[in-house]
Amino acid sequence: MDFLQNLLPVDLLQDYLPQVAYFYNTYYYPYRTYLAPIYRTLYLSQSYFYRYLFPYLYPMYTLSNSALRSLSSDTPDIITLVCMAVILFLSLKVLNYMRRTVIFWISMAIRLGLWLFVGFVGVYVWQRGVEQSLEDFGWVWGLLVGLGEEGERIGGQRARGRERDARRVRGSGAGSGKRGRTRGSW
Repeated sequence: MDFLQNLLPVDLLQDYLPQVAYFYNTYYYPYRTYLAPIYRTLYLSQSYFYRYLFPYLYPMYTLSNSALRSLSSDTPDIITLVCMAVILFLSLKVLNYMRRTVIFWISMAIRLGLWLFVGFVGVYVWQRGVEQSLEDFGWVWGLLVGLGEEGERIGGQRARGRERDARRVRGSGAGSGKRGRTRGSW
């Protein structure tokens, strides 16, 4: 923003670009001593990239780009098919590696969660005592069993209601002689 103030007079900046001036005065100016190392790091990393990595990466990019362009535009021959098979093989290997990595991290998170739970239970038993912990566990187990039974009861009622409605709709067909509007009919 300093370059903006050097280019434009301050009153012009205040008059025509009030949001920029507000941003400069509120967020940049008070913290510029803290932001300077970040700017320097970004500049140095950019210069490092262009000085040391870019000369090696750009020729590989142009070579692979021209090779892929010629492979995709020319009529396929045996070399093209071999190249495509190699690319397919390598991409499947990379995907397999990525899959194994994701599975590893997920299984590690699950194992960590399991061991944290075991540790939590151990600390809980240590704090409360064995008898009180068993009573608490029995209470929680009874609550879960009761919730399961209540869910089965409500689900059974709903299923019986659906069966009753289905029998009623089937019985009110064209030949049944029943008239009137029933649930599920148009």
